[in-house]
Amino acid sequence: MKKLFIKDLKEKQRVDTTLLVTRKTLSVSKAGKPYLALKLMDSTGELDARVWDNAESIAEGFSLDDVVRVKGSALAYQGKMQLNLGNIKAVSDGEYTLRDYLPASERDPQEMMAELDALIADMKDPFIKGLLTDMLGDGSELRARFMQAPAAKMMHHPYLGGLLEHVLSLCGLGVAVSGHYKNLNKDLLVAGLILHDIGKVFELTYERSFGYSDEGRLIGHITIGTELVDSYMKKIPGFPEELRMQLKHLLLSHHGTLEYGSPKRPKTLEALVLSYLDDLDAKVNAAETIMADPAGEERWSPYQRIFERYIYKKRYRYEDGGGEAALSELPESNDEAVFNGKADASLKADASGKADASPEPSVENERISGKDQEGSASGQTPEFDLFK
Repeated sequence: MKKLFIKDLKEKQRVDTTLLVTRKTLSVSKAGKPYLALKLMDSTGELDARVWDNAESIAEGFSLDDVVRVKGSALAYQGKMQLNLGNIKAVSDGEYTLRDYLPASERDPQEMMAELDALIADMKDPFIKGLLTDMLGDGSELRARFMQAPAAKMMHHPYLGGLLEHVLSLCGLGVAVSGHYKNLNKDLLVAGLILHDIGKVFELTYERSFGYSDEGRLIGHITIGTELVDSYMKKIPGFPEELRMQLKHLLLSHHGTLEYGSPKRPKTLEALVLSYLDDLDAKVNAAETIMADPAGEERWSPYQRIFERYIYKKRYRYEDGGGEAALSELPESNDEAVFNGKADASLKADASGKADASPEPSVENERISGKDQEGSASGQTPEFDLFK
């Protein structure tokens, strides 16, 4: 069991712990002496490390993406924690838990999977229910991968269990939207939400660190997922051809537009909703992660390339006292008019009885030469969607 995490390191502390190697470079100092430059991480963060003595022989004892036991000391360098190491040895598979070394969902994967199982069990369509049970039910070969895979390498839900967490969030949205829009096929929509990123279990690598498989780079998760789902549908006797076609369309179109990687644009009601919900959940997760990051100023994040803007991090909460001051500034009004939702004319007119004709602030007044205040052109579509 790993006992010392990066977030707990203190300056001048003696270190004996296990970490994941994410970068390994054997270099030569200005004095002509070889040294080893490393990037090490665990589930709480990452830091740089150096080996100054016996660098070449120590480097032979482990590889990139190995979990290693390191011994040395911690020091502050240019405002950041760094390790000076004298000993590094690879840890054997089976002697560690991957969730100690890679970022992971705060939710328990078994509990999340039980929630997904309940959603599938509640479905009415026997073909959709059978398909999802075959693919993700107890004993299926995909189940363990689906529980562990991240939803992306970097942009949204980029942690172990992130794909399952993303899917459950989407399903909650899908169930709510289906209750509002009665023409939606709820089972079909939820099936699409569950399966839309199923190809990522093979597109991404996450056994030691997050990256892309050869199949992922050459084919991509949309094609991988569509072929995978189709192979399972073909095994179910009597599976309706119309349902098979529409399920495949959900996967092929979920990125929304051709320039964002979708072979097809959404052309069914369920496909439109899936695409919008997927984009919403990915961006909300990314924004929440940015707002929780201490980097940047207290109120503003550093510039975010994925949103092409800065993000304001301060949140308004009435419960935190933000509403009390506002209430004290409210003018006295006719209670009956207020609580009946009626406008009090006396609050909208001046002493002469004329209505206040002050115009609303113009959007154009907030723009500078057609650009927002960060200098990026407004209304432009990026060449690709970083969330996909």
